[in-house]
Amino acid sequence: MKTELIAQLETLLEKDAAEVANDVRALQKEYQKQWTLEFEKAKQTFIDGGGKAKEFEYPKQDEDHKFESLLEQFSKLKKESEVKIAGDQAKNLTIRQEIVAKIKDLSHLSDNVGAAIKKLSELQGQWKDTGPVSSHKYKEIQADYSKAIEDFYYNLKIYRDLQEHDLKKNFEHKSELIVKLKAVPSLENIKEAERLVKIYRNEWDEIGPVPGDKWENLKQEYKAALDETYIKIKAFYNAAEEKKETNLQSKLNLIEKAKEIINNTDITNIGKWNNATEQLVNLQAEWKTVGRTTEKDNEKIWAEFRSLCDGFFERKKEFFSGLNEKFAEVRKLKADIIAQAEALQNSSDWQKASNSLIKLQEDWKKYPANGDKEEPKLYQKFRLACNTFFDAKKAHFKNVDASYEGNLQKKEEIITHITAFEPGEDQVANRARLKAFTAEWNAAGLVPLKEKKRVNEIFYMRLDALYEKMNLGQEEKGSIQFTTKLERMASSENAFDQLRKESDYLKKQCDEINGNIKTFENNLGFFKHSKGSPLMKEFEAKIEQEKTKFNELNERRKLVNEELNKIRESGKSTSNVQSNA
Repeated sequence: MKTELIAQLETLLEKDAAEVANDVRALQKEYQKQWTLEFEKAKQTFIDGGGKAKEFEYPKQDEDHKFESLLEQFSKLKKESEVKIAGDQAKNLTIRQEIVAKIKDLSHLSDNVGAAIKKLSELQGQWKDTGPVSSHKYKEIQADYSKAIEDFYYNLKIYRDLQEHDLKKNFEHKSELIVKLKAVPSLENIKEAERLVKIYRNEWDEIGPVPGDKWENLKQEYKAALDETYIKIKAFYNAAEEKKETNLQSKLNLIEKAKEIINNTDITNIGKWNNATEQLVNLQAEWKTVGRTTEKDNEKIWAEFRSLCDGFFERKKEFFSGLNEKFAEVRKLKADIIAQAEALQNSSDWQKASNSLIKLQEDWKKYPANGDKEEPKLYQKFRLACNTFFDAKKAHFKNVDASYEGNLQKKEEIITHITAFEPGEDQVANRARLKAFTAEWNAAGLVPLKEKKRVNEIFYMRLDALYEKMNLGQEEKGSIQFTTKLERMASSENAFDQLRKESDYLKKQCDEINGNIKTFENNLGFFKHSKGSPLMKEFEAKIEQEKTKFNELNERRKLVNEELNKIRESGKSTSNVQSNA
């Protein structure tokens, strides 16, 4: 029994410490119970043999030391998990505090209501994307956030109709949320119910204010729905003990099904073995979902079920032990794949070797092991060759990133300058300065990958905000926006995928325009004998418009493809994926 508890504890150590803490405590309690039984039994034997109780000693066994060692490992993992969570929560708190401060500063932007609302929407999006904070800080920062949102809507000079619209929408959202909350008690899955309640409470706090005359009734309705849900959750846990008898019968039924599968199957070939195995594995999976039974029966029925399964798999092992000759051909094919992989493992041609190794991994998957006992050795050898290459590739690009620290410092300085910059009255000078900022940014070069997203978001967000303040023509504005978009995609973490999708999208647009031009030209043929016709002139004008649009989109696609070619030449269009054969 103690050996099984140790095995269960070892399994739990492979999972997240915070999630399995209760399970570990339960195992610790059960182990102590088993140790006490052994202690009392040994002590009684000692006394029955003529010994004195006060002279009895019971040293800890190897199993006890092993269990204690595993508990120490768990404590260390749990502490590390708590430290990480605390660090993440502290970082999230700082981010949320910065968001609240920015919302409070919105009133200083200008009298441009549209810009203020757009900025608020961006900040609200950032707030939703930011992870959780510690529970003792949550109410305080959430209150600050809610207060800042309310102050924005009530203190900023917004048109009355927009304000009324927002209040009405918030009322609708909160009313919809109450409807969702009322549906939670009907859920059978109590864990899902608890999860949804938490989500809905957070959403409720994040939705802005509602009309004052509707707030009290809405708040009471929300509280009533929340109370009903918590009553259901409490009742579930009170009924958990009563369900153990039902679980006992369910597991007894599974034992009978296992006996039927094992006793009534004439297993003479691999297919039948696999079919019976699948059925038995499904029963094992179903067993795990049933839940615990009464304490007096739980270990007994588990031992019976496990014995049935162990006996089956032992017979299966004996059957497959005679199939080694059938695996010889597959081993030969895999040995060839391994030889090819080892020939590539020291290559520095990152792009070509990556593609070749990924192709070899796909080839490996075409030849399943089917129980071959030599498979782990072959796989280990193949995986070693793949990992040798991909680890070297990862280290190479990590060193490249290290060389970009100087570029990061330059870009941090550019961010400082563009953040401090405010446009003047001279629009020509303003445009020239913003273009200079962009040129300086591109000239600064690449930065470490882990900092790339952060600095790009800060720079381009500020650049967009400055262009938004300027009085630009539609064509010029569109060109600038596309250039900014292209730069942002090219500097993103998944630049190749984003640029490829953009190229495909622009090609589709060009194809549609070509289709339109052909249609208009066909229609124009009906008027070839009616020169000067108003309808003919209309079609000619449409054709010219479509050609202009086509040229503009085609030029944009050329720019996107140029960026794609740069990435291909740099050898970064294929991910650094290690072997998963």
